[in-house]
Amino acid sequence: MADSKDKQPQEWLQEMMGQMTSQMGGMAGTADPIGAMKSLQRVAESWAQNPQELAEAVKTWSEQITATNQQVWQEFLNQKAAAPTDPEGKADWSKLPYFKWIREYYQTYAGWMEQNIQNAPVEEDVKRDATFWTRQMLSALSPDNYFWTNPNAINQFVETKGESLRSGLQNWLKDVSSGDGLPETVDKSPFQVGENLANTPGKVVFRNDLMELIQYSPMTDEVYERPVVITPPWINKYYILDLAPKKSFIRNLVSKGFTTFVISWKNPTEEMRNVGMDDYLMQGPVMAMDVAQQITGAKKVHAVGYCIGGTLLSSVLAWYNHPKNKKANPVEDWTLLTTLVDFEQPGDLGVFINEESLKMLEESMAEQGFLDGKQMGTTMRMLRPDGLIWHYFINNYLYGKQPPPIDMLFWNDDSTRMPEAMHKFYLREYYLHNRLREKDALTLAGHPIDLRRIKEPLYCVSAEEDHITPWKQVYQINKLVQGPVRFNLSTSGHIAGVVNPPVDPPKRSYWAGAGDSKQDPEAWQAKQKKVDDSWWNDWTAWLSERSGSQVAPPKLGSTKHKPLADAPGTYVLEP
Repeated sequence: MADSKDKQPQEWLQEMMGQMTSQMGGMAGTADPIGAMKSLQRVAESWAQNPQELAEAVKTWSEQITATNQQVWQEFLNQKAAAPTDPEGKADWSKLPYFKWIREYYQTYAGWMEQNIQNAPVEEDVKRDATFWTRQMLSALSPDNYFWTNPNAINQFVETKGESLRSGLQNWLKDVSSGDGLPETVDKSPFQVGENLANTPGKVVFRNDLMELIQYSPMTDEVYERPVVITPPWINKYYILDLAPKKSFIRNLVSKGFTTFVISWKNPTEEMRNVGMDDYLMQGPVMAMDVAQQITGAKKVHAVGYCIGGTLLSSVLAWYNHPKNKKANPVEDWTLLTTLVDFEQPGDLGVFINEESLKMLEESMAEQGFLDGKQMGTTMRMLRPDGLIWHYFINNYLYGKQPPPIDMLFWNDDSTRMPEAMHKFYLREYYLHNRLREKDALTLAGHPIDLRRIKEPLYCVSAEEDHITPWKQVYQINKLVQGPVRFNLSTSGHIAGVVNPPVDPPKRSYWAGAGDSKQDPEAWQAKQKKVDDSWWNDWTAWLSERSGSQVAPPKLGSTKHKPLADAPGTYVLEP
């Protein structure tokens, strides 16, 4: 074997990458139950097979680190000997150049890693997965996460005479004992569901084993004759749509004269492990719309679905429109809120949708009968590790502070479970195999479904910064339904883009116009005017034109459907 000093740079790099590929392959086969290392292995293999490109990447690294070294040394030579103090003369460790230099080295390395994954000659989904897992590692390695490289943590320690770390240790012990070991994101003490959250007046007017249906008390002397029936996601509890009064999507609807019903899903237990998608369809929105018609006497309803609730509602509309379905379609028009029906590019969650991860999830669900909400919560936090994990790690443990009381974060932490049969079907048939977009590829409640049969007018809302249902993928519904679509792109993300109350001055903006199946999303957006306002106002104007005459408000419940409890009901309170 030739001595290493006799090897050409390309040979040395190829051998190094070959060893790395072998090591990563071993990890992927043994200690990688969700397939996280597979994408990194593919990137390493591509480098090993393209030594010239790898040599260029190493050259770029050498140039970047040399430039950083030169900058650091220049700053070092220009430094004046002085105590690190703030304007008030107090010790301030952040003024030391040491901490700035550490951050510069970290940023150089992190930027180089991410750039070279993007430049790797591999498929786009491999780049996406490799970038995701690399960011997880880089986020964990940030200097801010460690006491001796976080000057603010050192300042806190000095100013509090060590109390910050003592409190941080107590916070850590509390979080470890809670089960998942992740730092708390919210102070829960100020919030009470049914008191200062989910407090829009109403009654539970129907209950089955899977959901409670809430009808809200009218707030106007007259209401539109056509009621609104909302299908929220069952991955979280429904009251994201009924937070504090000024933020409440539901209260806003009721205050504008819309008779409003919402499904409150039951939190599944082990005994519900065999509850499937057919059950969610028939006992959820199909039953809810039937009850709403019976109570109000309306011939038609307006249906709304949010996130996975919208995916279910889309399936329901396709099911109603099957030519052999003898059940009358009660939907006049419908609304989708940040909903995917085509899962080709499912956002950051796509990283977790592969055979390895699904097999692991299915084994876990087979033992428990459900997917625990904490598991889902951990996954969602990993999608934004800096903001949803390490920010709170630093705040709670290094600074010894308590997280803030924020209603959205309280709701986000109020986790729910998913029954085994339904969730397995959903992840495989909708996410992994993407069959909802195909003609008659899915059969639900006895009928093969095809979105192309849907003719009812649709108002579709997406969010510009949504990483769970990316707006350009949400836009694909324009190619899959026959009915006219008004498409709305709101600023902000998956939650704040929907929970978007009108304020003065406007906090959000939107673009809205007729969806076009022949236009790509960017071209559509370029043709729309950006409006500084909440999309709620545009939507309720669209909705009012389609909601019939003004009539006297219906009673809460009916002879057949007597009120069973005050809103928010009992299911939402189940742990």
